[in-house]
Amino acid sequence: MSNKIIDITGKYGREIKDIRHKLTQLKNGRIYDLSGVQGDGYLSTNINQLKEMLTELIYKIEYGKDSDNDKLSDLFK
Repeated sequence: MSNKIIDITGKYGREIKDIRHKLTQLKNGRIYDLSGVQGDGYLSTNINQLKEMLTELIYKIEYGKDSDNDKLSDLFK
């Protein structure tokens, strides 16, 4: 097995967790269109949020930007 060159899962764990959570919510039918709960948001809103989350994560990876965890740890230094 070869060694990782970059640990994306470790570095961007918070962003990945947020994307997984959004996907789980959608999988479980947590959308206003089905549940009638406004806090769940419309399907189109959830899809747009997911697109933005993925775009932001890819940008951070491609340009070597700090992860959310990096930013939080800087606050406590």
